[in-house]
Amino acid sequence: MIRYGVLALVIAMTSVLAPPAATAGNDLPRRMDAALERAAARFGDAGVQAVAIRDGRVIWSGRRGAAIVEPREPVTDRTMFVYASLSKLLLAAFALHQAETGVIDLDRPIAGYVGDEVPGARVVTIRMLLTHTSGYPDLYADPATAPLFPPGDRYDPNRPYTFEMLAPGIKEPVEPGRHFAYSNTGYIVLGRVLTEVSGGAQAFDNAYRRFLRRADHRLGEDQVTLRRSRRAFDRFAHGYTPKDNGTLEDFFTAYGATGIPTDLYGQPFADGLFAGTALGAGLTLDALFARGRMLRPATVRQMIAPAPQSPGGYGMGTYPTVAGGRTWQGHGGAYIGFNSMAGTDLGRGVTVVVLVNQLTPDAPAETIWRALAEASGHS
Repeated sequence: MIRYGVLALVIAMTSVLAPPAATAGNDLPRRMDAALERAAARFGDAGVQAVAIRDGRVIWSGRRGAAIVEPREPVTDRTMFVYASLSKLLLAAFALHQAETGVIDLDRPIAGYVGDEVPGARVVTIRMLLTHTSGYPDLYADPATAPLFPPGDRYDPNRPYTFEMLAPGIKEPVEPGRHFAYSNTGYIVLGRVLTEVSGGAQAFDNAYRRFLRRADHRLGEDQVTLRRSRRAFDRFAHGYTPKDNGTLEDFFTAYGATGIPTDLYGQPFADGLFAGTALGAGLTLDALFARGRMLRPATVRQMIAPAPQSPGGYGMGTYPTVAGGRTWQGHGGAYIGFNSMAGTDLGRGVTVVVLVNQLTPDAPAETIWRALAEASGHS
């Protein structure tokens, strides 16, 4: 099973300011519209939401396709999507903020925060969790927890998950600190640490909400959320995956979900914690990488610096991708029916985000994002 971000990582290794009108000296909207249509057309009626942001201003946005196939509902600017492993970047920024304020120490063993409830806690550090060097095996493949997820025989999309349900799949880490190995389990453990130091799940939610709103007042629940609420459900795109007969399977209905399937995002899934709009993800990356409103410059430099063990340049919840002849800092994500990709060109301060509600081996979000990154040119 492909879990949050693995596909995108391997391949890549409403108060909204209106976009500027196209003029003779500014053909960005035309270029971006054409790139979106050309790249997305190969994925049929897949729902796509995309945005380009510079210095807090939306310089272009686009959408196409179906948020829900039957009965058909088109994607709008308000449609919400699963971020999947793009969430790792958002969570890593919060963890580094907690380090800046002295709440956590990146190099202290996590036993100091969670005791011995997590295997390897006396050796594994928060830095290891952030950089995928903790060595935790994949709990989604572990016999103790795999049946809890689709198509497992104990999967129930209406039953909330808890950390205690996932804990039996967290096994002793393998050579912690020695090697890079992309680890969703490591980020679930990171989420547990941050929840404990915050004073519980609700306190963590509130602390993260304040963190976002300080960076940009537009980053409310309608743009980025970890809550599976009725309000979110009414705006949510359904996720689709292709079946062997060529039709699409609606993940929201395939297993009898009565709301948002409980494994799509939210606690305790800190490996894919958030959902929201392209604008929400875009404003977050822009505030972090371009406007410097989330972390100190030295902390951002530490965040994007490749871990010594990483062969692909992965830092702390983020990695570089080359597109359009430029290097972008960001993250992608993939989980049943959803695909995401986001990145900021640090040299120009331009952020491009793409969210798609269809997941195929062609990585729709990555494909469309690359076309848009190239089309962004010298904006």
